[in-house]
Amino acid sequence: MGVMVRDTRSLSPAAQEDLRRRVVAAVKAGMSQAAAARAFQVAPKTVWRWVDAFDRKGNRALDARRRGRRANEQKALTARQQAR
Repeated sequence: MGVMVRDTRSLSPAAQEDLRRRVVAAVKAGMSQAAAARAFQVAPKTVWRWVDAFDRKGNRALDARRRGRRANEQKALTARQQAR
C-alpha cells in the first residue's frame, strides 16, 4: 500500500507557503526527504523540488506566488480577432 498523498493545490497560497517552509525546515534539521514526505503527506519528488529550490534561491524560492497564466500569455484569440 502506498503513502497517502494529499492534494495541496486546494490550500490557500499562504498555507502552501507555510507547508513548503515546514517541510524544508524539517529536512534541514536532519529529517530525510523520504521521512518528510511521509510526515507531511506530500510526494517525495515534491520534497526534493522544494529543497532544491531552497538551496538554489533561498527563502524567496518558497514564497507564495500568483498561479496560472500571466496576463496576455497564450491567448486563444489573435489581436485582430480580439479587436473585432
